[in-house]
Amino acid sequence: MSMLSSAFLLGALPALAAEVSVTERGHASNPTWSPDGARIAFEVNDYSGHISLFSTDVRNGNPMGAPAQANLPGAKSQFGGSGSIAANPSWAQGGMMFEGSSAGGTMRIYYWTPVGSAPSEILSSAQISGDLTWPATSQDQSKLAFVSDATGKGDIYVWDSSTNEVSRALDSPFSEAAPCFDQGGETIVFSRKNQGGEDLFTVASGAASPRIGGQGDQTRPIYAGDGSIVYFTSERGDGHWDIAVSTGQGKKKVIAKDVRLPVRASPALAGNGQWVAYGSDLSEKGKFIFFTKLDGSATVEIDTGLIAAGEPAITSANGRTFMAFTALPDVGADWRQLHIIDISGKGI
Repeated sequence: MSMLSSAFLLGALPALAAEVSVTERGHASNPTWSPDGARIAFEVNDYSGHISLFSTDVRNGNPMGAPAQANLPGAKSQFGGSGSIAANPSWAQGGMMFEGSSAGGTMRIYYWTPVGSAPSEILSSAQISGDLTWPATSQDQSKLAFVSDATGKGDIYVWDSSTNEVSRALDSPFSEAAPCFDQGGETIVFSRKNQGGEDLFTVASGAASPRIGGQGDQTRPIYAGDGSIVYFTSERGDGHWDIAVSTGQGKKKVIAKDVRLPVRASPALAGNGQWVAYGSDLSEKGKFIFFTKLDGSATVEIDTGLIAAGEPAITSANGRTFMAFTALPDVGADWRQLHIIDISGKGI
Protein backbone atom coordinates (compact mmCIF):
# COMPACT_ATOMS: atom_id res chain seq x y z
CA MET A 1 0.00 0.00 0.00
CA SER A 2 2.08 2.85 -1.34
CA MET A 3 0.35 5.62 0.57
CA LEU A 4 1.43 3.95 3.82
CA SER A 5 5.14 3.76 3.05
CA SER A 6 5.94 6.46 5.63
CA ALA A 7 3.64 5.03 8.33
CA PHE A 8 4.84 3.94 11.74
CA LEU A 9 3.22 1.52 14.16
CA LEU A 10 2.41 2.75 17.66
CA GLY A 11 2.83 -0.06 20.17
CA ALA A 12 3.58 -3.74 19.61
CA LEU A 13 0.28 -4.91 21.08
CA PRO A 14 -3.22 -4.21 19.77
CA ALA A 15 -5.37 -1.65 21.57
CA LEU A 16 -7.91 -3.00 24.07
CA ALA A 17 -11.36 -2.26 22.65
CA ALA A 18 -14.67 -2.14 24.52
CA GLU A 19 -17.57 -3.67 22.59
CA VAL A 20 -20.98 -2.00 22.39
CA SER A 21 -23.43 -4.91 22.48
CA VAL A 22 -26.97 -5.05 21.11
CA THR A 23 -29.33 -8.01 20.88
CA GLU A 24 -30.49 -7.07 17.38
CA ARG A 25 -28.93 -9.07 14.55
CA GLY A 26 -27.15 -7.06 11.89
CA HIS A 27 -24.03 -5.13 11.00
CA ALA A 28 -23.20 -2.19 13.27
CA SER A 29 -22.36 0.86 11.16
CA ASN A 30 -22.10 4.64 10.98
CA PRO A 31 -21.01 5.49 14.58
CA THR A 32 -21.56 9.19 15.34
CA TRP A 33 -20.40 10.92 18.54
CA SER A 34 -22.34 13.62 20.34
CA PRO A 35 -20.44 16.95 20.47
CA ASP A 36 -19.42 16.40 24.12
CA GLY A 37 -18.32 12.80 23.54
CA ALA A 38 -20.72 11.53 26.20
CA ARG A 39 -22.94 9.52 23.83
CA ILE A 40 -22.59 7.66 20.59
CA ALA A 41 -25.26 6.81 18.03
CA PHE A 42 -24.98 3.95 15.56
CA GLU A 43 -27.02 1.89 13.14
CA VAL A 44 -27.65 -1.85 12.98
CA ASN A 45 -28.39 -3.03 9.44
CA ASP A 46 -29.55 -6.59 8.70
CA TYR A 47 -29.26 -5.96 4.93
CA SER A 48 -32.84 -7.05 4.32
CA GLY A 49 -34.29 -3.53 4.26
CA HIS A 50 -34.30 -3.06 8.04
CA ILE A 51 -32.03 -0.48 9.73
CA SER A 52 -32.32 0.33 13.44
CA LEU A 53 -30.84 3.30 15.29
CA PHE A 54 -29.32 3.04 18.76
CA SER A 55 -27.60 5.38 21.21
CA THR A 56 -25.60 4.64 24.33
CA ASP A 57 -23.83 6.60 27.07
CA VAL A 58 -20.04 6.37 27.06
CA ARG A 59 -17.87 7.11 30.09
CA ASN A 60 -14.06 7.03 29.82
CA GLY A 61 -14.36 4.97 26.66
CA ASN A 62 -16.73 2.41 28.19
CA PRO A 63 -20.35 1.96 27.08
CA MET A 64 -22.74 2.33 30.01
CA GLY A 65 -25.72 -0.01 30.10
CA ALA A 66 -27.88 -1.27 27.27
CA PRO A 67 -28.17 1.04 24.24
CA ALA A 68 -31.47 2.88 23.77
CA GLN A 69 -33.32 2.32 20.51
CA ALA A 70 -35.30 4.94 18.62
CA ASN A 71 -39.04 4.25 18.55
CA LEU A 72 -41.28 5.53 15.78
CA PRO A 73 -44.05 7.71 17.24
CA GLY A 74 -47.38 5.92 17.16
CA ALA A 75 -45.90 2.59 16.14
CA LYS A 76 -47.00 -0.62 17.83
CA SER A 77 -43.46 -1.92 18.02
CA GLN A 78 -39.94 -0.54 18.15
CA PHE A 79 -38.75 1.73 15.37
CA GLY A 80 -36.69 -0.83 13.54
CA GLY A 81 -39.43 -3.33 12.71
CA SER A 82 -39.38 -5.31 9.48
CA GLY A 83 -38.67 -3.05 6.52
CA SER A 84 -38.36 0.14 8.58
CA ILE A 85 -35.37 2.48 8.49
CA ALA A 86 -33.75 4.76 11.07
CA ALA A 87 -30.40 6.05 9.83
CA ASN A 88 -27.97 8.93 9.27
CA PRO A 89 -27.87 10.44 12.78
CA SER A 90 -26.67 14.04 13.14
CA TRP A 91 -26.32 15.42 16.69
CA ALA A 92 -27.84 18.82 17.46
CA GLN A 93 -29.44 20.80 20.27
CA GLY A 94 -29.01 18.19 22.99
CA GLY A 95 -30.30 15.31 20.87
CA MET A 96 -30.00 13.98 17.37
CA MET A 97 -31.70 14.27 14.03
CA PHE A 98 -32.07 11.28 11.74
CA GLU A 99 -33.94 10.08 8.69
CA GLY A 100 -36.55 7.40 9.21
CA SER A 101 -39.62 5.68 7.82
CA SER A 102 -41.88 2.78 8.67
CA ALA A 103 -42.09 -0.10 6.21
CA GLY A 104 -42.91 1.31 2.78
CA GLY A 105 -43.49 4.79 4.16
CA THR A 106 -42.14 8.21 3.32
CA MET A 107 -38.67 9.04 4.64
CA ARG A 108 -38.85 11.98 7.04
CA ILE A 109 -36.46 13.68 9.48
CA TYR A 110 -36.94 13.14 13.21
CA TYR A 111 -35.49 14.65 16.38
CA TRP A 112 -34.71 12.31 19.27
CA THR A 113 -33.43 12.79 22.79
CA PRO A 114 -32.17 9.30 23.71
CA VAL A 115 -32.88 9.88 27.41
CA GLY A 116 -36.48 11.00 27.53
CA SER A 117 -39.12 11.41 24.85
CA ALA A 118 -39.76 9.40 21.71
CA PRO A 119 -38.61 10.76 18.34
CA SER A 120 -40.74 13.49 16.81
CA GLU A 121 -40.94 14.69 13.23
CA ILE A 122 -39.10 18.01 12.82
CA LEU A 123 -40.71 19.30 9.64
CA SER A 124 -44.35 18.97 8.68
CA SER A 125 -45.45 17.96 5.19
CA ALA A 126 -46.90 21.46 4.86
CA GLN A 127 -43.38 22.90 5.32
CA ILE A 128 -41.72 20.47 2.92
CA SER A 129 -43.16 17.37 1.29
CA GLY A 130 -41.57 14.23 -0.11
CA ASP A 131 -38.79 12.00 1.14
CA LEU A 132 -36.28 13.86 3.33
CA THR A 133 -32.75 12.44 3.58
CA TRP A 134 -29.11 13.32 4.38
CA PRO A 135 -29.68 15.55 7.47
CA ALA A 136 -26.60 17.64 8.38
CA THR A 137 -26.38 20.37 11.02
CA SER A 138 -24.28 23.54 10.96
CA GLN A 139 -21.49 23.87 13.50
CA ASP A 140 -23.54 26.24 15.67
CA GLN A 141 -26.48 23.81 15.32
CA SER A 142 -28.83 26.58 14.18
CA LYS A 143 -29.37 25.20 10.66
CA LEU A 144 -30.23 21.85 9.19
CA ALA A 145 -29.40 20.98 5.58
CA PHE A 146 -31.14 18.04 3.94
CA VAL A 147 -32.27 16.66 0.59
CA SER A 148 -35.92 16.49 -0.49
CA ASP A 149 -37.42 14.91 -3.60
CA ALA A 150 -40.47 17.20 -3.34
CA THR A 151 -39.78 18.50 -6.86
CA GLY A 152 -39.04 15.01 -8.19
CA LYS A 153 -35.27 15.47 -8.33
CA GLY A 154 -33.43 15.69 -5.06
CA ASP A 155 -32.70 19.29 -4.12
CA ILE A 156 -30.92 20.65 -1.05
CA TYR A 157 -33.00 22.59 1.47
CA VAL A 158 -32.09 24.40 4.68
CA TRP A 159 -34.21 24.65 7.82
CA ASP A 160 -33.45 27.60 10.14
CA SER A 161 -34.34 26.56 13.69
CA SER A 162 -34.59 30.17 14.89
CA THR A 163 -37.32 31.06 12.39
CA ASN A 164 -38.69 27.58 11.64
CA GLU A 165 -38.46 28.46 7.96
CA VAL A 166 -37.43 26.10 5.17
CA SER A 167 -35.71 27.42 2.05
CA ARG A 168 -34.34 25.74 -1.04
CA ALA A 169 -30.57 26.18 -1.25
CA LEU A 170 -30.58 25.73 -5.02
CA ASP A 171 -32.75 24.52 -7.86
CA SER A 172 -31.17 22.20 -10.40
CA PRO A 173 -32.19 19.41 -12.79
CA PHE A 174 -29.71 17.07 -11.08
CA SER A 175 -29.87 14.85 -8.01
CA GLU A 176 -27.86 16.13 -5.03
CA ALA A 177 -26.73 14.33 -1.87
CA ALA A 178 -24.50 14.50 1.23
CA PRO A 179 -24.65 18.24 2.06
CA CYS A 180 -22.15 19.59 4.61
CA PHE A 181 -21.85 23.12 6.05
CA ASP A 182 -18.58 25.00 6.26
CA GLN A 183 -17.55 26.29 9.69
CA GLY A 184 -19.36 29.58 9.19
CA GLY A 185 -22.61 27.88 8.21
CA GLU A 186 -22.95 29.96 5.04
CA THR A 187 -21.56 27.63 2.36
CA ILE A 188 -22.61 24.03 1.70
CA VAL A 189 -20.54 21.45 -0.15
CA PHE A 190 -22.44 18.53 -1.69
CA SER A 191 -22.22 15.79 -4.31
CA ARG A 192 -24.18 15.88 -7.54
CA LYS A 193 -25.04 13.00 -9.86
CA ASN A 194 -23.77 13.92 -13.31
CA GLN A 195 -23.60 11.63 -16.34
CA GLY A 196 -23.37 8.46 -14.27
CA GLY A 197 -20.84 9.72 -11.71
CA GLU A 198 -20.76 12.17 -8.82
CA ASP A 199 -18.93 15.50 -8.71
CA LEU A 200 -18.56 18.00 -5.87
CA PHE A 201 -20.13 21.45 -5.84
CA THR A 202 -20.53 24.25 -3.32
CA VAL A 203 -23.51 26.55 -2.90
CA ALA A 204 -23.82 29.93 -1.19
CA SER A 205 -26.65 32.46 -1.59
CA GLY A 206 -28.41 30.20 -4.10
CA ALA A 207 -25.53 29.97 -6.58
CA ALA A 208 -23.77 26.63 -7.14
CA SER A 209 -20.10 26.43 -8.15
CA PRO A 210 -18.19 23.34 -9.31
CA ARG A 211 -15.47 22.25 -6.90
CA ILE A 212 -14.07 18.87 -7.97
CA GLY A 213 -14.88 16.63 -10.93
CA GLY A 214 -13.27 13.60 -12.49
CA GLN A 215 -13.79 9.98 -13.41
CA GLY A 216 -15.94 7.83 -11.14
CA ASP A 217 -17.48 9.33 -7.99
CA GLN A 218 -16.30 12.23 -5.85
CA THR A 219 -18.56 11.86 -2.85
CA ARG A 220 -19.47 12.46 0.84
CA PRO A 221 -17.47 15.66 1.30
CA ILE A 222 -16.69 17.20 4.68
CA TYR A 223 -15.07 20.54 5.56
CA ALA A 224 -11.82 20.44 7.53
CA GLY A 225 -10.90 23.17 10.00
CA ASP A 226 -8.64 24.94 7.48
CA GLY A 227 -11.46 25.22 4.92
CA SER A 228 -10.22 22.37 2.74
CA ILE A 229 -12.65 19.65 1.69
CA VAL A 230 -11.98 15.96 2.37
CA TYR A 231 -13.88 13.36 0.35
CA PHE A 232 -13.93 9.84 -1.08
CA THR A 233 -13.01 9.31 -4.73
CA SER A 234 -13.29 6.26 -7.00
CA GLU A 235 -11.35 7.79 -9.90
CA ARG A 236 -9.09 4.74 -10.20
CA GLY A 237 -12.11 2.51 -10.88
CA ASP A 238 -12.40 -1.25 -10.29
CA GLY A 239 -13.94 -0.72 -6.86
CA HIS A 240 -10.93 1.17 -5.50
CA TRP A 241 -11.77 3.96 -3.06
CA ASP A 242 -9.30 6.65 -2.05
CA ILE A 243 -9.40 9.73 0.19
CA ALA A 244 -8.55 13.08 -1.36
CA VAL A 245 -8.24 16.67 -0.12
CA SER A 246 -9.29 19.73 -2.11
CA THR A 247 -7.80 23.10 -1.19
CA GLY A 248 -9.58 25.06 -3.93
CA GLN A 249 -11.59 24.79 -7.12
CA GLY A 250 -10.16 21.98 -9.22
CA LYS A 251 -7.33 21.39 -6.72
CA LYS A 252 -7.08 17.92 -5.23
CA LYS A 253 -4.53 15.56 -3.71
CA VAL A 254 -5.02 11.87 -2.92
CA ILE A 255 -3.62 11.13 0.55
CA ALA A 256 -4.81 7.54 1.14
CA LYS A 257 -5.52 4.66 -1.25
CA ASP A 258 -7.62 1.51 -1.05
CA VAL A 259 -9.65 2.65 1.94
CA ARG A 260 -12.66 0.79 3.32
CA LEU A 261 -15.68 2.86 2.25
CA PRO A 262 -18.15 3.42 5.14
CA VAL A 263 -21.78 2.49 4.60
CA ARG A 264 -22.92 6.14 4.76
CA ALA A 265 -20.40 8.31 6.59
CA SER A 266 -18.10 11.02 5.28
CA PRO A 267 -14.35 10.80 5.98
CA ALA A 268 -13.63 10.92 9.73
CA LEU A 269 -11.57 13.89 10.89
CA ALA A 270 -9.40 13.93 14.02
CA GLY A 271 -6.82 16.08 15.80
CA ASN A 272 -8.66 19.39 15.32
CA GLY A 273 -9.29 18.48 11.71
CA GLN A 274 -5.62 17.94 10.88
CA TRP A 275 -5.91 14.17 10.38
CA VAL A 276 -8.31 11.83 8.59
CA ALA A 277 -9.01 8.32 9.91
CA TYR A 278 -9.92 5.28 7.82
CA GLY A 279 -9.75 1.51 7.52
CA SER A 280 -8.01 -0.37 4.74
CA ASP A 281 -9.71 -2.48 2.07
CA LEU A 282 -6.58 -4.65 1.83
CA SER A 283 -6.93 -7.84 3.86
CA GLU A 284 -3.37 -7.72 5.19
CA LYS A 285 -4.07 -4.26 6.64
CA GLY A 286 -7.56 -5.04 7.93
CA LYS A 287 -6.77 -4.98 11.65
CA PHE A 288 -5.49 -1.40 11.53
CA ILE A 289 -7.17 1.98 11.60
CA PHE A 290 -4.96 4.57 9.90
CA PHE A 291 -4.62 8.28 10.56
CA THR A 292 -3.11 10.42 7.80
CA LYS A 293 -2.33 14.13 8.00
CA LEU A 294 -4.32 16.17 5.50
CA ASP A 295 -1.10 17.37 3.88
CA GLY A 296 -0.06 13.72 3.44
CA SER A 297 3.13 14.18 5.48
CA ALA A 298 2.56 11.42 8.07
CA THR A 299 0.47 8.32 8.74
CA VAL A 300 -0.11 6.57 12.08
CA GLU A 301 -1.30 2.95 12.33
CA ILE A 302 -3.33 1.70 15.30
CA ASP A 303 -3.67 -2.06 15.72
CA THR A 304 -7.25 -2.86 16.80
CA GLY A 305 -6.60 -6.59 17.21
CA LEU A 306 -9.80 -7.26 15.20
CA ILE A 307 -10.70 -8.04 11.59
CA ALA A 308 -11.74 -5.72 8.74
CA ALA A 309 -11.77 -2.63 10.96
CA GLY A 310 -13.43 0.45 9.48
CA GLU A 311 -15.88 3.36 9.88
CA PRO A 312 -13.84 5.20 12.54
CA ALA A 313 -15.37 8.12 14.47
CA ILE A 314 -13.22 10.21 16.83
CA THR A 315 -14.10 12.39 19.82
CA SER A 316 -12.46 14.07 22.80
CA ALA A 317 -13.89 13.94 26.33
CA ASN A 318 -12.38 14.67 29.75
CA GLY A 319 -8.96 15.32 28.26
CA ARG A 320 -8.88 11.94 26.43
CA THR A 321 -9.32 10.97 22.78
CA PHE A 322 -11.57 8.04 21.90
CA MET A 323 -12.20 6.22 18.66
CA ALA A 324 -15.28 4.19 17.79
CA PHE A 325 -15.08 1.80 14.86
CA THR A 326 -16.75 -1.31 13.48
CA ALA A 327 -15.06 -4.66 12.90
CA LEU A 328 -15.57 -8.40 12.78
CA PRO A 329 -14.59 -10.08 16.07
CA ASP A 330 -13.20 -13.15 14.26
CA VAL A 331 -12.95 -14.73 10.82
CA GLY A 332 -16.19 -16.70 11.09
CA ALA A 333 -18.32 -13.91 12.56
CA ASP A 334 -21.65 -13.09 10.92
CA TRP A 335 -21.99 -9.44 11.95
CA ARG A 336 -19.76 -6.42 12.42
CA GLN A 337 -19.74 -5.05 15.98
CA LEU A 338 -19.14 -1.55 17.33
CA HIS A 339 -16.01 -1.01 19.45
CA ILE A 340 -14.48 1.91 21.35
CA ILE A 341 -10.80 2.40 22.23
CA ASP A 342 -8.77 5.11 23.93
CA ILE A 343 -6.19 6.53 21.49
CA SER A 344 -4.88 9.29 23.74
CA GLY A 345 -1.15 9.85 23.47
CA LYS A 346 -0.88 8.33 19.99
CA GLY A 347 0.45 11.52 18.40
CA ILE A 348 -2.82 12.44 16.71
